[in-house]
Amino acid sequence: MSAPLDDEARGAILRHMNDDHGRDNLVIVRANGAATAVAATMTEIDAIAGVWIAQLDDGAEEQVVVPWTTPLTDRRSARVQIVEAHAAARAQLSEPS
Repeated sequence: MSAPLDDEARGAILRHMNDDHGRDNLVIVRANGAATAVAATMTEIDAIAGVWIAQLDDGAEEQVVVPWTTPLTDRRSARVQIVEAHAAARAQLSEPS
């Protein structure tokens, strides 16, 4: 994976997503191939995609890679792309805002 973000920025984004946005992570993975997920953790972020590990209802784990609509260039662009991925996932799953 390519890295427009330094380790500090990547770590901060991952901590924020996992500490503050567990439900959002779950919505993203359910809409992107892990429909039976009961929990999700964001494990990586780079210029082209975010990576989550979904815990499925049968106890298995599945990696879910969500490509960004435009490559990340900095921390702000990461926020924009994650928000867009979440909004698209909500729309696909017909989740309320």
